[in-house]
Amino acid sequence: MRKQRGFGYVEALVAVILLTVVLVPALEALGNATRNAPKAAQDDALWMSAANKLRDVTGSRFDDLDAAAVAAGGPNTASSLSDPVGGNPRVLIYLSRYDGDNADGDNNGFTGVDTDLIWVRAAIADTPVSLDTLVAR
Repeated sequence: MRKQRGFGYVEALVAVILLTVVLVPALEALGNATRNAPKAAQDDALWMSAANKLRDVTGSRFDDLDAAAVAAGGPNTASSLSDPVGGNPRVLIYLSRYDGDNADGDNNGFTGVDTDLIWVRAAIADTPVSLDTLVAR
């Protein structure tokens, strides 16, 4: 019986095929991650802008928020606390009194008369990025 030394042709061919099957998808995934990195960094910056503006607004006095909510007239109108036109990114602030206890029974938080709860949304203009919270008196 002969001693076997090294790999045979078929074994080497199988090893190359297995490496190809594994490495090609891995390299494609790496390429996609590299191409998408700038977009991910931009998205992170947008989320941080919205979060910072939301933090600043919710840190305001409740009476000032209430006055801005009343002046805005409803949850679909950007308030005076929004960034000025031309800001990049421009963060829009939406404010409304909120019916948290559903006192009027219509299951719509924006139709109540509760003066102790304000709904706040910080949204980046022309993007789907937005953060919502409630502020209590």
